[in-house]
Amino acid sequence: HGNSISGTLPETDKWCPQLKEIYLYNNDISGTVPKQLTDLNLHYCKLGGTNHFACPLPVDLPDICILDSDYPTECNYPPPQPPPPPSPPPSPPMPSP
Repeated sequence: HGNSISGTLPETDKWCPQLKEIYLYNNDISGTVPKQLTDLNLHYCKLGGTNHFACPLPVDLPDICILDSDYPTECNYPPPQPPPPPSPPPSPPMPSP
């Protein structure tokens, strides 16, 4: 914790299934919290503090990862928005009378 780690957490199915503890609070991690964390049987999980996770947090994220009176896990930023649709091509010029 507090190691100035920045970047995002990977969306991967390669999370170690034996992982029981995660201490990532008070860093500069951004992006979404990977849904794959909900598949782990965590005994200890601290993600909050100064991290900047995008909303919404996974609905199945264990309470142990969210409810920490010292470092609650919160989403601080809205999720990225999709790009706007492309503009239609310009209309051809009107013929002269």
